[in-house]
Amino acid sequence: MIKSSADIIEAARKLSQDGKRRRVAVAAAEDADVLGAVRSAYDDGICAASLYGDEKKIRDLAAKQNLSLDHLDIINQPDPHQSVMQAVELAANGQADVIMKGFVSTSDLLKGVLDKRFNLRASPTMSHVAVLDVPSHDRLLMITDGGMVVKPTVDQKYDMLKNAVMVGRALGISPVKVALSSAADHVSSAMPQSLDCAQVMKRAAEDRLENCEVAGPMGFDVAFSPDVAAHVGIQNSVAGQADVYLTGSIEEGNITAKSMIIFANAVFAGVIVGAKVPVSLVSRTDPVLGKKTSIALACLIADLYRREGKEQR
Repeated sequence: MIKSSADIIEAARKLSQDGKRRRVAVAAAEDADVLGAVRSAYDDGICAASLYGDEKKIRDLAAKQNLSLDHLDIINQPDPHQSVMQAVELAANGQADVIMKGFVSTSDLLKGVLDKRFNLRASPTMSHVAVLDVPSHDRLLMITDGGMVVKPTVDQKYDMLKNAVMVGRALGISPVKVALSSAADHVSSAMPQSLDCAQVMKRAAEDRLENCEVAGPMGFDVAFSPDVAAHVGIQNSVAGQADVYLTGSIEEGNITAKSMIIFANAVFAGVIVGAKVPVSLVSRTDPVLGKKTSIALACLIADLYRREGKEQR
């Protein structure tokens, strides 16, 4: 099982030992940290890259950072919208395994990914999974969805659950333990989110979802602290041992993840799943290490797709 950001990078590096680097198509690559992450990932053997964007700006940024662009394909496209469309098209044609966000808004990137001409949607709900390496925690911590689905319905939460389990499996976790978020640790009509938890759990049981264990409602502390779970008397296979925290809104997911980054010095990797190729997506302000880890994570997911025949070319 992969337990840290360093493990993610090392596992992705080992993938290239089969002789085939996964190709990352970067939309609007005029971003110094993105270029640094791609350069480092290439040098580690993790990926090959196609950089779409304003070539002059890309080369100027690389020169300021003393970064070599050798062996990285640069496709000059000064228009950000067109750079997105061309990067997405490369993936849709089966020539790229991962799409990566550069200096472009998430909404603009997703408009390209969701463009019906490319037929990249693979799930009714595409969702964002944050994978956090918290120094004080003994394994990776995943949060969904702090970046895409604003206020998920029960159906969307169920799709988010399945998407997050797939990310966990790409990280070698089995079973993936998913905690369903609520301010209350019991089902109550006064807490609508707890009612959603009950419905999601019912569907997971009825469908007999494989490779996962689901429990909730529960608070963040109960989900990840064995001591807290024991103190409040919650006994199940997920409490205190969760891999994934499935939140009730984009605000909750975003605040929780960013709190881990700011106050717990977590390394953050982010990926959108539910399309036929993973989309590496982190904040513009995230450092090189986080962006590199996100590339590596997306490559691991792309490899899972390949092994399970989920690619639809």
